[in-house]
Amino acid sequence: MTLPGIIQDIHALETKLVQLEKRYNLRSPDFYHLYKAGELEQSREFIRWVGYYEAKVEREAQYQELMYDYLRQLRQQTGLGALQLIPQPVGAD
Repeated sequence: MTLPGIIQDIHALETKLVQLEKRYNLRSPDFYHLYKAGELEQSREFIRWVGYYEAKVEREAQYQELMYDYLRQLRQQTGLGALQLIPQPVGAD
C-alpha cells in the first residue's frame, strides 16, 4: 500500500470512529480497552467499532514504517540541508 493510500484510509477510519465516539461519549482507545476486557456486550456495532479501531492502529503502524523510509530517502537526497517536502497533487496515489 502507498503512503497516500494509507493516509486516506486513516482519515476514513477516523471519520467512522469519531461518529461512534460521539454516539457513545467514549473515546475509541477507552472503548477498545473495555471491550477487550469483556466489560461490554458483543453487539454488531461494537464488533464493527473494534474492527475500525484495529484497522486504524494497523494503518498507523504501516504509515510509520513507510514514513521512516520516506524520511530516510529525503535525508539522503538533502544531506545536511533542510528536508525538501514536495507537495503532491490532491488525489495522487
